[in-house]
Amino acid sequence: MLNTRLPRRAVLALGAPAALSACGLTAARFTADPPPEGVEAAPPGYHAIRAWGDLSGSPEILADDPAHDLLTSAARVDMLALSGGSDGGAYGAGFLKGWTERGDRPQFDYVTGVSTGALIAPLAFLGPGYDPLLEHFYTETRGADVLLLKPLQVLTGAPAVGDPTPLRRRIAAIVTPRMVEAIAAERLRGRLLLVGTTNLDAQRQVIWDIGRIAASGQPDRVELIRQVLLASASIPGAFPPVPIEVVADGQRYSELHVDGGVTHGIFAYPPSVRLPRRRGQQRNLWVIRNSKLAPELRATKGSAVAVVERGLDTMIKSQAHSDMDTIARQARRDGFRLRMTAVPPDFPYISSVPFDPLYMQTLFRTGYAAGRSGRAWADDIAPLMGAVVAQTAGEG
Repeated sequence: MLNTRLPRRAVLALGAPAALSACGLTAARFTADPPPEGVEAAPPGYHAIRAWGDLSGSPEILADDPAHDLLTSAARVDMLALSGGSDGGAYGAGFLKGWTERGDRPQFDYVTGVSTGALIAPLAFLGPGYDPLLEHFYTETRGADVLLLKPLQVLTGAPAVGDPTPLRRRIAAIVTPRMVEAIAAERLRGRLLLVGTTNLDAQRQVIWDIGRIAASGQPDRVELIRQVLLASASIPGAFPPVPIEVVADGQRYSELHVDGGVTHGIFAYPPSVRLPRRRGQQRNLWVIRNSKLAPELRATKGSAVAVVERGLDTMIKSQAHSDMDTIARQARRDGFRLRMTAVPPDFPYISSVPFDPLYMQTLFRTGYAAGRSGRAWADDIAPLMGAVVAQTAGEG
């Protein structure tokens, strides 16, 4: 859910460990015992359910898999990539509902999600029947439904200023055993649902095959999927990292995973996967960016908090441009018709409070109108950038 609109007291609390250190105090450390570098690891009982997002070369990760047959031989392939953006996911949720009502939304063969996009992805993957859940989550959720702020806990060595129990409960209410069985059935047909997290120990993106986890038959498959989705949406410092137990060479280890947007705010598929062109096959890559791509001219207040927030927002936008460029290059290389959309550059509202229902409802309606119209798609990033928008600075 990576964004920079955290409450001021939360941002200030992130500096507390440094202050403790300066005072000569030592805070308890939140650590994991990661597997050694270069050793293949996986949660106990699982095999081939994840891959590094930065792999080079061309390993056949889909060899002898129904997904390989679908992606390389079907007459038409539709891929959907969903970005992070925190409460900006209201745009993507509204867009999907509008697209459904327009009547030409395809069944996606391949869905990827990061951060808030990871929360949308399973619902988008399973189809329009889940649009009401998307609408409810992205129009009725408040900040307290996602995170309980406890900023003083960092003084005793806590790994974050917030308690993610509310979001964990929300994910559990959506990702039910019945949903997991539905995902498993679609994976066996060859459809793919992938979610990105960031392995904090390794400083690398990890791409999880949610469908293969669902179809594994492992008794903890529902809980593992919930863990992965929570990790993908866990902003470092605001949410604690999500520990995931793994086994490597017969030894047990623990990895720490955080927001997938730390490494990549959106992705289509790993660079190691190269799809051979097929004559007559129609390939479509649909990209929904749950934030603005356009720069926004806005006076920056002089406080440390305002400067940090503005710097992070600028960094995230710069990363977004790089991620979108990577997707565009993959599309050209592998013969995809690329269609991208993002929060309109002239969307006028700014919310200083995360998960403000009024802001999200307005953004949801904007996404709905865009999806319903069918005119919000662009085949390159330029139309999504728009003009520089002059705005008055918020509280700093």
